[in-house]
Amino acid sequence: MLLILSKRPSSGCTSFKKVNIVCLTTQVMLNFYRAVIESVLIFSITVWFGSITQKETLRLNRVVKTASRIIGRDLPSLEILYQQRLLGRATVISQDSSHPAHDIFEPLLSSRRFRSIKTRTNRFSTSHFPLTVQALSKQK
Repeated sequence: MLLILSKRPSSGCTSFKKVNIVCLTTQVMLNFYRAVIESVLIFSITVWFGSITQKETLRLNRVVKTASRIIGRDLPSLEILYQQRLLGRATVISQDSSHPAHDIFEPLLSSRRFRSIKTRTNRFSTSHFPLTVQALSKQK
């Protein structure tokens, strides 16, 4: 479904356009977007978004822009949604001492930043946990 939405955003949003034809209010169309399109786009976004290419990011953002034009309201880009989800997930993990990944979020002596994870490959440096630690350190 994600591949279909990203390759041809206009055809992926056909059901969304049909909802618009019925002349529904902006709030109802926004709820439909969040329930159908956004939920597909951000499913496990914290895992896969860090490693996608710029071309794929532009394709997926084109889906969001198409939906934004149909609704008539500005919608947050995937980068913003990714940052929100990433920071939310990081704070939950860092505060829950029973979480298996809690030890990864080790604060430095200054307690303002977290110790970054040493990585050998680019593939691992763009994976979930190193990006999460970096984002959480930037937030503090």
